Amino acid sequence: MAVLQYLMMGRAVAGRTITTGQRWVALENNNGEAGLGNTNNATLQQMGSETYWQNTESPGQHGDNRSVVTSEGKLYMWGRNNSGCLGLGDTTQRTSPVQLGTDTDWLEAGITAGACAAIKTNGTLWTWGENYVGALGSGNTTSRSSPAQVGSDTDWGHVLPTAANHDGLFVMKTDGELYYSGLGVHGLSNVSSFTQIGSADGFVDAVMIGTGIVAWK
Repeated sequence: MAVLQYLMMGRAVAGRTITTGQRWVALENNNGEAGLGNTNNATLQQMGSETYWQNTESPGQHGDNRSVVTSEGKLYMWGRNNSGCLGLGDTTQRTSPVQLGTDTDWLEAGITAGACAAIKTNGTLWTWGENYVGALGSGNTTSRSSPAQVGSDTDWGHVLPTAANHDGLFVMKTDGELYYSGLGVHGLSNVSSFTQIGSADGFVDAVMIGTGIVAWK
C-alpha cells in the first residue's frame, strides 16, 4: 500500500487518518480536473466506481491538473496537460484518470505549473513536463512529456508542489534536506539541477505555501 508519509500528503503519525475508498468531486472542472469525463463544472458526485483512492494528495498541486497515487501504488494523471505535465507522451487534455505506465511502486507525486515530480518507493526521483527554466532538474532546459529519472540518488522522500504558477520544483530528501530546480525566487538563482536550499537538514516535514517554504524539525 502506497501510504504517503508527510503532513500535507497524509502522514498518519501527525494525527491524520488515511482513508481509502471512493473519490468524490465538485465545482471547478474547466480542464477536466474533476475526472468526470467532461469539462462541465461539477455538482458533488462520485468519480467513477473505484475504491482505491486515498486522501493523500497534496492540496498544493496546480489546479488545472491532477497527479494521484492510489492505495495500489499506481499513478493516475488527468487534466489540462499543459507542456505534457501528465507524462503520457503528449499534450492532449484528459478529462478522466489515465494510469501512467504500469508501475505499482509510486509513493508521491505533485504538479507545479507545467512540471511534475514523483518519487518511487525505492527513493528515486522522476520528473516530466515543462522545463523552460530547468525545473525538471535534468541539467538542461528541454521539456519532455514522459517520466525520466533524475540522477541516481535513492534518498528522495517528499514532493512539495505549489499551486503558485511557478516554473520550478521543490523536493525533500529523507535526511530532511530541501532542494529545488528551475526558476529562482526570493534570493535563489535559476538552476537546471536540483540544488540544496541552505545547508540545514533534519527536517521531518515541509510544505509550499505560494512560493514560500514552511519546514518543521
